[in-house]
Amino acid sequence: MLTFTAKLTVQAGKEQEFEATMRSVVPRVREESGNHAYIMHRAVDHPRVFMFYEVYTDQAALEAHRRHLRELGVDLRAVLEGPPVLEFYEKLAEGGWHGTETPGTH
Repeated sequence: MLTFTAKLTVQAGKEQEFEATMRSVVPRVREESGNHAYIMHRAVDHPRVFMFYEVYTDQAALEAHRRHLRELGVDLRAVLEGPPVLEFYEKLAEGGWHGTETPGTH
């Protein structure tokens, strides 16, 4: 599995546009065969900062995701203030989930 967070800072004045676009994109990304989690967050103290928690089967699935975003018309370069900051993780342990849906499931 390929697990990472993507921290994105949106240009001033484009926060609502970005949020609306990505809210509509999230469920479509979850339909990708190699996607196991795609969860959007916004920083509490910095409304222009968004973080995505993403899990893919492998690098090929991530590349397919990037192509899918382009097909959906998502152009991050047009709304971001600088490149996304990616941080990759290695799973060490897994516990239960207390939400209505387990992360990584549809």
